[in-house]
Amino acid sequence: MWIAKIKKILITIVCLSLAALLIYFSDPDKTITLTLGVYSGSTWDVPSSGQFKNIDQFIKRYEKKYPHVKIKYTPGILKSDYSSWLSDQIINGKQPDVFMILNDDFNLLATNHALLNLNSYVFSNEINANDFYSACLDAGLVNDRQYALPFESNPMMMCANLDLLKKEHISLPKSGWSFEEFYNICKKLTKDKNHDGVIDQFGTCGVTWQMVIEAFGISLFDADGTKANFNSEKVRNALTMYEKLISLNEKYSVKSSDFDKGKVAFMPMTLAEYRTYKPYPYKVARYSTFKWMTLPMPGAKTYNFPMETSLMGISSRTAHKEEAWNLLKMATLDPTYQQRTFDASSAASPLKSVMLSKQTKEVLESDDMGKQVLTIQRLNQMMIHTDTYPKFKKYNKVMDLADYLINQSIVNGSIETSLVNIQKRVQDLLNEK
Repeated sequence: MWIAKIKKILITIVCLSLAALLIYFSDPDKTITLTLGVYSGSTWDVPSSGQFKNIDQFIKRYEKKYPHVKIKYTPGILKSDYSSWLSDQIINGKQPDVFMILNDDFNLLATNHALLNLNSYVFSNEINANDFYSACLDAGLVNDRQYALPFESNPMMMCANLDLLKKEHISLPKSGWSFEEFYNICKKLTKDKNHDGVIDQFGTCGVTWQMVIEAFGISLFDADGTKANFNSEKVRNALTMYEKLISLNEKYSVKSSDFDKGKVAFMPMTLAEYRTYKPYPYKVARYSTFKWMTLPMPGAKTYNFPMETSLMGISSRTAHKEEAWNLLKMATLDPTYQQRTFDASSAASPLKSVMLSKQTKEVLESDDMGKQVLTIQRLNQMMIHTDTYPKFKKYNKVMDLADYLINQSIVNGSIETSLVNIQKRVQDLLNEK
């Protein structure tokens, strides 16, 4: 008798369990919704198209692989409005589960604990960190904590007019050339060719004081961003060299259009600028009037020129960590999606396999009309030998102040005497609570 009762109880338990499972898996409320934060337009302020089509295709792939997850995003947010929009979402407790991070916003988001620490995912056997270029992955690292993964990177390069160099009997610079070498070449090239009293051939355009600081291998701040280093002999020598460089042009503001016309030997350009640098009518001039090539930026042989990287991260408040991680992983580590992103955008993929692919080779050849101006081998070397910008909370703010003060001093011809004041102003800003 008691055996029959036990059987009846067991059967009842099994039936109730099956019913509960059926209700659980058939309940539409159990579908997880992930929110994705994205902006329209290029991260690098160059023309772009097809971005949201690429995102929609990516979402379709993700939802097919994970049918219990639906992804929503707000389209049409301009890049110029994105930082404010994201800030409002965070303040109101509505920040997306996974979101794009502008280069200038990362330091603030990471130090304010808005981003999930990804160490348990990144430094496990789940992914291979070596799939990324090291500087790209390091862009999302703060104090040995990985808060974001790289989505796109934008290395800087120097474009050289080969015909102009050959005409002036100047050899093509080799990798690892110093800034002093760069300056000496520019000095030889800058001249009044038609002898009318006005300089009409130039060594370079577009070089900034920040590029010179990087070329000299100078760190303007300590690792923690608590101490500035502007009033030093190294900084003084670098900025003096920059003054000498721009004074070669005798107050004429050399423009990119002068480079298009074959009148300038060197012009620094990001990869995004290079891939979109085809405005009519200069597209014809760019490829027909002179031969040109891309080179690494001038600097010490052991020094790596920094590169900007856009990132993606997970909200520290997300209720769906695993699903959010799968989304982040697919966006940044899936070679198919990263290849499509490279093809449709203007910058580089942080994945080595994508940058060395046959398809990337064909895209670059299409970009420069088969002229071999930028090969995948040369771009790969630039991606390997690069670095990240400092990552402390006030970095962008203090650099904006330094940029204003240094440019003002250069215009006034007072850089030698102004560094003490610049150092004080920047340090005071760093010390503010």
